Amino acid sequence: MQTIRDPADAATVTNLELRTCIEKTISDLSEDYPYDPDVLGYFLVVEPGDSIDALNAQLGFDILANKWTGIRFDQLGYTQSFEVLDEHAGFFEMVFIISDDGFGIEVFIPKTGVDPELLAMCRKYAMPVAI
Repeated sequence: MQTIRDPADAATVTNLELRTCIEKTISDLSEDYPYDPDVLGYFLVVEPGDSIDALNAQLGFDILANKWTGIRFDQLGYTQSFEVLDEHAGFFEMVFIISDDGFGIEVFIPKTGVDPELLAMCRKYAMPVAI
């Protein structure tokens, strides 16, 4: 799993579509002020083979469940705790706003090689990105 906390770190992302998306988001976030990951948040790039436990440890909560109620995505009563879940051609983009001041974590999930339950949740709730 890659953690992107600096615009220069985005250059290390090998997937061009994903790198472009991260660089555009950083550019958008730094339109008025320099990008500061301690104020605005950071990016997690899930890689094939990363476990759900490792991802949850990075997030501080279970990505497969609502972070306030604990109800999993595949159970009755589930409501989303992510703000956005977009589907791109090769990956999913999930945004969590962690605090009232707007601090967030943006998670990028490839469409192959990752936990099947995570992919099932993404497929169920993602909105296609208009091109």
